[in-house]
Amino acid sequence: MRAITFIDAEVVQETGKIADFGAIKSGGESMHDASLDAVKKFLRESDFLCGHNIIEHDMKYLNKNIGQFSCAGVIDTLPLSALLFPQRPYHALVKDDKLQTDELNNPLNDSKKARDLFYDEVEAFRSFPDEMKRIYFILLGDKQEFRDFFSYIGYKCDKSSGEAEIREYFHGKICEHAHIERLMREHGTELAYCLSLIYADDEYSLTPPWILMRYPYVDSVMNKLRGTRCAEGCVFCDEMMDAVRGLKRFFGYDAYRSFDGVPLQEQAVKAAVDGDSLLAVFPTGGGKSITFQVPALMAGKNTKSLTVVISPLQSLMKEIIWREAA
Repeated sequence: MRAITFIDAEVVQETGKIADFGAIKSGGESMHDASLDAVKKFLRESDFLCGHNIIEHDMKYLNKNIGQFSCAGVIDTLPLSALLFPQRPYHALVKDDKLQTDELNNPLNDSKKARDLFYDEVEAFRSFPDEMKRIYFILLGDKQEFRDFFSYIGYKCDKSSGEAEIREYFHGKICEHAHIERLMREHGTELAYCLSLIYADDEYSLTPPWILMRYPYVDSVMNKLRGTRCAEGCVFCDEMMDAVRGLKRFFGYDAYRSFDGVPLQEQAVKAAVDGDSLLAVFPTGGGKSITFQVPALMAGKNTKSLTVVISPLQSLMKEIIWREAA
């Protein structure tokens, strides 16, 4: 196994100078020193460097302070954590994009936390089904944030059947008519994060905010996979974007109300699910709330996103009570 060193740098933001530095090698040898000569000497025989947010932070300042640093690869535990632990942000260690440590501003302690996280990430990847491993490699094997991870663990596979693998493995979980080949070509990283969340199949898991900031097309990709009903119909859309099934799933009712034999509630919900513009007018007590709650709940569940429903119901009720009292 090639040598890997886990690092963390504390930097003076105003000057970019490294104020403190910690590192630990896979064999257990460690250092905690701000001397640039000591840092350079300690890292000299490292094949791989690894850290939390190392690409955007530590390597930038290392190269600035000690010159362009050359090694076989740089592994960042930050983008890997959201990919390999989609159910939750890596138990207690990660909050948003930060490692939680027991001691503030201790780079050696942070290096040890990054080491523990990295080895958990290796085990997590190895525990995935072969199909998911191949999908991740096909989508991410040439991306800066991930390629050195695959190199370190020695994983590679044939990339020729990526679209077919995704469609087969996620059959019934994404729209059959989504343009997978285009998404792979234009937004491979975002597609990988979306598929990771879908694979987790956990209704309480959401995409971390820092992922949405760094990869703003994640929401758009998820919407193309699971948020837009296809015109032709497919297993996923017929099940998860059906207005009546949505009513049953969230409220337990088998059918919507009808007015003079016309299913106005169902028509309103269906229009919202289909993405059509609509204006629905119902009398007080006619069931307006359910016509916007059902499609909102369906959208939140399908796209693994937070749904906010703004309802004037409480204000309306208070206004009616006030008028009756007057």
